[in-house]
Amino acid sequence: MVDFTLTEQQLAMQKMARDFAEREIKPVAMEREKIPDPKEAFPVDLFKKSFELDLHKTCIPAKYGGLGLDCLTHVIIWEELAAADAGFCVSYEGHVTTLTFMMNIATEEQREVFLRAVTEGEGGLVAIATTEPNVGPGWPIDDPFNYVMETTARLEGDEYVLNGNKSFCTNGGTPITKWYDIQARTDMTKPGVEAHSSFLVWPDTPGLTLGKSADKMGQRLSYNAELYLDDLRVPKSHILGGRPGVGFDVATRADRLCTLDPWATIGGLSLGLARSAYEAALDYAKRRLILGRPAIQFQLVGAKLADMFIQIEAARALAWKAANYSDTHPQSDLKLTFATKVMTSDTAVKVASEAVQIFGGVGYTKENVVEKIYRDAKVTQIYEVSNELCRLGIAHFLEWGV
Repeated sequence: MVDFTLTEQQLAMQKMARDFAEREIKPVAMEREKIPDPKEAFPVDLFKKSFELDLHKTCIPAKYGGLGLDCLTHVIIWEELAAADAGFCVSYEGHVTTLTFMMNIATEEQREVFLRAVTEGEGGLVAIATTEPNVGPGWPIDDPFNYVMETTARLEGDEYVLNGNKSFCTNGGTPITKWYDIQARTDMTKPGVEAHSSFLVWPDTPGLTLGKSADKMGQRLSYNAELYLDDLRVPKSHILGGRPGVGFDVATRADRLCTLDPWATIGGLSLGLARSAYEAALDYAKRRLILGRPAIQFQLVGAKLADMFIQIEAARALAWKAANYSDTHPQSDLKLTFATKVMTSDTAVKVASEAVQIFGGVGYTKENVVEKIYRDAKVTQIYEVSNELCRLGIAHFLEWGV
C-alpha cells in the first residue's frame, strides 16, 4: 500500500520553506531578476538569511553537522522554494547535488574537512564543474564508455595539475562559494567515465580564474560561471575518493551515504514552477470577467485549468515515488528518476505556456509573473541532463532489463 502522508518533520520543513519563500524570496524575485548584471542579480542577502534556517545543511548527515534529510523531503522543499523563484532554488539544487556526489564518493578524511567547511561558521554554497564548452554533461546516459573531457589532470609528485575550461558552473564565483568539485580526465590512454576523476578545490587556489556568468533567459537569480584552469595545482589528497577513476556512479552506488537522487529532486523544482503558474492562472480566471462572467466559466479556459491540475498532480506523484524509492532502496531506480525529470519539466513548460494563454496579452508582458515563470521553466527541459538524453537512458534501461 502506498501512503502519501507526510511525516511531522516533512510537514515542518515544508512549512518552513514555504514561509521563507513567501516572506523573503517572492516579494523581491521579480525585481531582482530584471537586474542586467548577473552578479548583481544573485541574491547573496537572501542566501545568508536562508543559512540561518540551515537550508545549506539539509542533505549533510548529522555526524558532520547537518540535518540529514531524505530525498523526498528535498523534493518537497524544492517545490516550495521554486514556487517563489526557480533561480534561487536551482542554486540550492546545484549545492545539494554537489554535496551528494561528494559524500557518496569521498574518503572519511575528505568528508570531515569539506562538509564541515559548509556546516561550520556562517554557511555557504558549493559548486560542481562538469560541463565544458565542447563537452556536455550527458556521460551517464549517452555514451559512458567513450566519454572524454577536454579538461585534464596530470600527476606531478604529490599534486595534480589541472588545465582546461568549464562552463555553466552553478554557484561558481559567488562571494559565498565554499569549494568546487571540478571534474577532469586523469587517464589519457582510454576513454570512459573511469578515465575521469573529481577534485575538491578551494576557491582561492592559484590557477583558478573566474570568467563571466551566463546571461540567461530565465532563472536569473542563479549564478553560472565560466572557470579557467591554468596549471591549477591540487593536493593529491584532494582527489575525490582518494584515487583516480573512482567513477561517477552517484545514484547507483549500493554504499551511498546520502540517498538523494539529483534527477528526483530536480522534479521538485519543476513542480514549484508549474504550481506557481497554475495558481496565478486560476486566480486570474476567477477574477477576469468576459462578457460579464468569470473566465473560468468558459469551457475552454476551465478545461485548461483542469488539465493543469491533472498534470501537476500526476507529476508530483511520480516525483514522490522516485524519491521514496531512492530513500528505501540501496540504489535509485534510474528509470523512475529520469522519468520524473522528463515529466515534471515538460509539465512545468506546458502549464506555464497555458498560464500565459489564459492571461492573454497581459501575460506576455514583463510585469506579469507568468511571463517570468514561462522563461524560468524552459531550461528545466535542458539542464541536469536534457530530456532527450533522459528518454534515451530510459530506453537503454528497458532494453537491458534494469
